[in-house]
Amino acid sequence: MKHCYIGCPIWTHPSWFGHIYPAKSRQINPLESYSRYFNSIEGNSSFYHLPEKATLHKWADSVPEHFRFSLKLPRTISHESKLDNCAGLLEQALEHFNVLGEKLGLVMLQLPASFSPAQLPSLQHFIEHFPSHFSLAVELRHLEFFAKGEAEIAVNRLFKMHHIDRVIMDTRGLFACAAEQYPAHESALIREVQAKKPRVPTHVIATAQRPIVRFVGQTDIAQTKPYYRPWLHKIKQWLDEGKHPTLFFHMPDNKDAPWLAQSFVEDFNQLYPQNALPNLSLVSHQKEQKDLF
Repeated sequence: MKHCYIGCPIWTHPSWFGHIYPAKSRQINPLESYSRYFNSIEGNSSFYHLPEKATLHKWADSVPEHFRFSLKLPRTISHESKLDNCAGLLEQALEHFNVLGEKLGLVMLQLPASFSPAQLPSLQHFIEHFPSHFSLAVELRHLEFFAKGEAEIAVNRLFKMHHIDRVIMDTRGLFACAAEQYPAHESALIREVQAKKPRVPTHVIATAQRPIVRFVGQTDIAQTKPYYRPWLHKIKQWLDEGKHPTLFFHMPDNKDAPWLAQSFVEDFNQLYPQNALPNLSLVSHQKEQKDLF
């Protein structure tokens, strides 16, 4: 997509078969079907369990050459070791990720909210010893890293010095959502997701050449649009600057995430027709999908 990578946090859902995917059968490869629409995936499963090399080979063989996997480093590195004494774990993870070859996009390090500015030396040591031929993106959640004070200045300087992308988490739309306006089953899901997702300020900054945005919308795409509209202009700016942005679209129920991504692409193309991204061309929009299932 003209060096703009767009995707979701999942590549399969039961409701997609027989709809945007062919009917489910042993011959259908969900990842292959997903890659016909999207050129990237946010790989969260690697955070909990490092995929086997054979699995990664199958993934690579399922997608076209332009597709990129952005995978999270295991939580044993970020949450259990907290970046200390984890050289062996990192080496193992990268050895597995490297199976993807050119199809490996960003390697994402998601740090817990407890990882504070006091631990910046550990992060600096980790970054300084991280192999430069991998593209690293770091997600921070401690609020001091968003306070525009010394801690944020220091970490952004560190990222820029080593060409590390800072993950931008945009949950503004999610937390602006009034769960009580939805039916009981939907409101319960919204509250559950609001409890799990980080509520951090959205600081728009590109510390390297591959800025990444994890965007979490509301249940209703129309109500989500005002929250993603600023990204239409920022993505255009980054592309004009020669950067290669990545956007991953989340929703309270991620089965609807493809339609949120499609809405964004359609609005981008209407605003910038001379720089249009390939249309996703999903079978139906979100509301039609809800009526079907």
